[in-house]
Amino acid sequence: MLTVVPVVVGESAAGSWQYLLRGLWESGLRLGELLDVHWTDPQYLVPNWGTGMYPVLSIPHERQKNATEESIPLLPGFEAVLQETPSENRSGFVFEPESLQTKAGRKPGDERLRVEWIDKVVTRIGEKAGVVVVPEKNDKPAKFASAHDLRRSCADRLVEAGVSERDVASVMRHASVETTRRHYAPGTVQRSAATIRDRLSIQIAVTS
Repeated sequence: MLTVVPVVVGESAAGSWQYLLRGLWESGLRLGELLDVHWTDPQYLVPNWGTGMYPVLSIPHERQKNATEESIPLLPGFEAVLQETPSENRSGFVFEPESLQTKAGRKPGDERLRVEWIDKVVTRIGEKAGVVVVPEKNDKPAKFASAHDLRRSCADRLVEAGVSERDVASVMRHASVETTRRHYAPGTVQRSAATIRDRLSIQIAVTS
């Protein structure tokens, strides 16, 4: 998807949109939450390197579906994306995709882009890249990768890496582990199957 970004948004805005896609891919955040990541303002989501051995993302209650203040682990890949910004430039919102007005040769406005509009552009990027998440079936058109699919891909990678359902649920802020299990059970089952076969093969080798 990164390679087709300039085609969809124009060369001038491409870097900011590629940065947004990488943030979605590495953070596991919803699009609106990613746009609310702020370097310093505690009324938004703030990356915090000073709370313990490992960095966390602090989330105020007003930015949560369950209205509960909490901190979640700052995933290593997301931390690496954030640390690309030099410390002296860490002010304001972290993710600011640029207006596409420049592609049309017009001067962009000062207001932040709306989440709904950004979501549509991300889906256009997914379609341009040909990233199909649900194939065409029974006259229903194919579904191309969206911002939410990038969030889900982050959870998929955590499950495939062997991260526990409880920890995945914590990062994704699911209401319960059952929600995580319902959405990501296939990956969990495959990992369990691999573990069982591995353990049984060792046992068979020892007894034979």
